[in-house]
Amino acid sequence: MRAISRKLQVLLSAGAMTAAALSLAVATGAPAQAATYSACNTTKTVYTGNYEYVKVPSHSNSGLSCNLKLGTGSKSAVKALQDAIMTCYSGTAAYDAIRNSGGVDGVYGAGTVKAVKLLQKNQLGFTGSAVDGVYGPNTRKAMYWQLLGKGGIPLYPWMCKNPTQV
Repeated sequence: MRAISRKLQVLLSAGAMTAAALSLAVATGAPAQAATYSACNTTKTVYTGNYEYVKVPSHSNSGLSCNLKLGTGSKSAVKALQDAIMTCYSGTAAYDAIRNSGGVDGVYGAGTVKAVKLLQKNQLGFTGSAVDGVYGPNTRKAMYWQLLGKGGIPLYPWMCKNPTQV
Protein backbone atom coordinates (compact mmCIF):
# COMPACT_ATOMS: atom_id res chain seq x y z
CA MET A 1 0.00 0.00 0.00
CA ARG A 2 2.83 2.35 0.86
CA ALA A 3 4.46 1.75 -2.59
CA ILE A 4 1.21 2.56 -4.34
CA SER A 5 0.73 5.80 -2.42
CA ARG A 6 4.33 6.85 -3.21
CA LYS A 7 3.70 6.25 -6.93
CA LEU A 8 0.49 8.25 -6.66
CA GLN A 9 2.39 11.12 -5.01
CA VAL A 10 4.95 11.13 -7.84
CA LEU A 11 2.22 11.12 -10.47
CA LEU A 12 0.30 13.90 -8.75
CA SER A 13 3.45 15.94 -8.37
CA ALA A 14 4.31 15.55 -12.07
CA GLY A 15 0.75 16.52 -13.00
CA ALA A 16 0.94 19.62 -10.81
CA MET A 17 4.20 20.68 -12.45
CA THR A 18 2.71 20.21 -15.93
CA ALA A 19 -0.36 22.24 -14.97
CA ALA A 20 1.84 24.99 -13.56
CA ALA A 21 3.91 25.13 -16.76
CA LEU A 22 0.78 25.31 -18.89
CA SER A 23 -0.76 28.08 -16.79
CA LEU A 24 2.52 30.04 -16.98
CA ALA A 25 2.53 29.68 -20.76
CA VAL A 26 -1.06 30.91 -20.96
CA ALA A 27 -0.38 33.79 -18.57
CA THR A 28 2.63 34.99 -20.59
CA GLY A 29 0.99 34.44 -23.98
CA ALA A 30 3.68 31.94 -24.97
CA PRO A 31 2.64 28.73 -26.66
CA ALA A 32 2.71 25.70 -24.39
CA GLN A 33 4.41 23.73 -27.17
CA ALA A 34 5.92 25.62 -30.07
CA ALA A 35 5.83 23.75 -33.36
CA THR A 36 8.73 24.09 -35.77
CA TYR A 37 8.07 23.74 -39.46
CA SER A 38 10.40 23.59 -42.43
CA ALA A 39 10.31 26.37 -44.99
CA CYS A 40 7.87 25.73 -47.83
CA ASN A 41 10.03 24.63 -50.76
CA THR A 42 7.42 23.68 -53.37
CA THR A 43 3.67 23.68 -54.00
CA LYS A 44 1.06 20.98 -53.87
CA THR A 45 -2.19 20.78 -55.79
CA VAL A 46 -4.91 19.55 -53.45
CA TYR A 47 -8.22 18.07 -54.61
CA THR A 48 -11.18 19.79 -52.94
CA GLY A 49 -14.04 17.86 -54.52
CA ASN A 50 -16.30 18.48 -57.55
CA TYR A 51 -13.29 18.33 -59.91
CA GLU A 52 -11.79 21.38 -58.18
CA TYR A 53 -8.25 21.83 -56.93
CA VAL A 54 -6.22 24.48 -55.10
CA LYS A 55 -2.47 25.06 -55.23
CA VAL A 56 -0.85 25.74 -51.86
CA PRO A 57 2.70 26.11 -50.55
CA SER A 58 4.14 22.87 -49.20
CA HIS A 59 7.34 21.11 -48.25
CA SER A 60 8.57 18.13 -50.25
CA ASN A 61 9.12 16.02 -47.10
CA SER A 62 6.60 17.32 -44.55
CA GLY A 63 3.66 18.14 -46.81
CA LEU A 64 1.44 21.12 -46.11
CA SER A 65 2.83 21.79 -42.64
CA CYS A 66 5.49 24.32 -43.60
CA ASN A 67 6.05 28.02 -43.17
CA LEU A 68 7.11 31.10 -45.06
CA LYS A 69 8.64 34.13 -43.42
CA LEU A 70 10.92 36.99 -44.38
CA GLY A 71 13.57 35.74 -46.78
CA THR A 72 12.48 32.08 -46.85
CA GLY A 73 10.71 29.70 -49.19
CA SER A 74 10.97 28.73 -52.81
CA LYS A 75 9.79 31.09 -55.52
CA SER A 76 6.92 28.73 -56.43
CA ALA A 77 5.68 28.46 -52.82
CA VAL A 78 5.77 32.23 -52.28
CA LYS A 79 4.08 32.84 -55.65
CA ALA A 80 1.24 30.45 -54.71
CA LEU A 81 0.63 32.49 -51.54
CA GLN A 82 0.91 35.82 -53.35
CA ASP A 83 -1.41 34.60 -56.13
CA ALA A 84 -4.02 33.58 -53.56
CA ILE A 85 -3.88 36.99 -51.89
CA MET A 86 -4.11 38.81 -55.23
CA THR A 87 -6.98 36.64 -56.50
CA CYS A 88 -9.05 35.89 -53.42
CA TYR A 89 -8.51 39.09 -51.44
CA SER A 90 -8.79 41.69 -54.19
CA GLY A 91 -9.71 45.12 -52.85
CA THR A 92 -8.13 44.55 -49.42
CA ALA A 93 -5.10 46.13 -47.77
CA ALA A 94 -3.30 42.76 -48.13
CA TYR A 95 -3.84 42.91 -51.90
CA ASP A 96 -2.51 46.48 -51.96
CA ALA A 97 0.59 45.48 -49.99
CA ILE A 98 1.48 42.80 -52.57
CA ARG A 99 0.71 45.10 -55.51
CA ASN A 100 2.70 48.02 -54.06
CA SER A 101 5.77 45.89 -53.32
CA GLY A 102 6.31 44.57 -56.82
CA GLY A 103 3.37 42.22 -57.29
CA VAL A 104 3.61 38.45 -57.52
CA ASP A 105 7.40 38.06 -57.63
CA GLY A 106 8.02 34.92 -55.57
CA VAL A 107 10.02 36.79 -52.92
CA TYR A 108 8.89 36.73 -49.28
CA GLY A 109 10.04 40.27 -48.61
CA ALA A 110 8.78 43.12 -46.46
CA GLY A 111 5.73 43.64 -48.71
CA THR A 112 4.62 40.03 -48.38
CA VAL A 113 5.19 40.08 -44.61
CA LYS A 114 3.01 43.21 -44.42
CA ALA A 115 0.37 41.60 -46.67
CA VAL A 116 0.21 38.45 -44.53
CA LYS A 117 -0.08 40.51 -41.33
CA LEU A 118 -2.92 42.54 -42.84
CA LEU A 119 -4.59 39.36 -44.07
CA GLN A 120 -4.24 37.66 -40.68
CA LYS A 121 -5.67 40.63 -38.81
CA ASN A 122 -8.35 41.99 -41.15
CA GLN A 123 -9.63 38.99 -43.11
CA LEU A 124 -8.75 35.93 -41.03
CA GLY A 125 -9.59 37.35 -37.58
CA PHE A 126 -6.24 36.59 -35.95
CA THR A 127 -5.33 38.63 -32.86
CA GLY A 128 -2.31 39.35 -30.68
CA SER A 129 0.84 37.38 -31.39
CA ALA A 130 -0.96 35.34 -34.09
CA VAL A 131 -0.66 38.42 -36.33
CA ASP A 132 2.99 37.75 -37.10
CA GLY A 133 3.33 37.95 -40.88
CA VAL A 134 4.39 34.30 -41.02
CA TYR A 135 2.53 31.95 -43.33
CA GLY A 136 2.06 28.60 -41.58
CA PRO A 137 -0.58 25.90 -41.07
CA ASN A 138 -3.01 28.16 -39.18
CA THR A 139 -2.90 30.83 -41.86
CA ARG A 140 -3.23 28.19 -44.61
CA LYS A 141 -6.30 26.64 -43.00
CA ALA A 142 -8.01 30.02 -42.60
CA MET A 143 -7.29 31.31 -46.13
CA TYR A 144 -9.24 31.11 -49.34
CA TRP A 145 -7.49 29.69 -52.39
CA GLN A 146 -8.29 30.05 -56.09
CA LEU A 147 -10.15 27.11 -57.59
CA LEU A 148 -8.30 25.32 -60.36
CA GLY A 149 -9.22 22.64 -62.86
CA LYS A 150 -7.34 19.37 -63.19
CA GLY A 151 -4.63 20.90 -65.39
CA GLY A 152 -4.03 23.75 -62.95
CA ILE A 153 -6.04 26.20 -65.03
CA PRO A 154 -8.24 28.63 -63.05
CA LEU A 155 -11.85 27.48 -63.26
CA TYR A 156 -13.23 30.93 -62.66
CA PRO A 157 -10.84 33.83 -62.13
CA TRP A 158 -12.89 35.12 -59.22
CA MET A 159 -13.82 31.83 -57.52
CA CYS A 160 -12.01 30.96 -54.31
CA LYS A 161 -12.60 28.32 -51.68
CA ASN A 162 -11.51 27.48 -48.18
CA PRO A 163 -11.35 23.71 -48.37
CA THR A 164 -11.29 21.74 -45.13
CA GLN A 165 -8.66 19.35 -46.54
CA VAL A 166 -6.05 22.04 -47.02
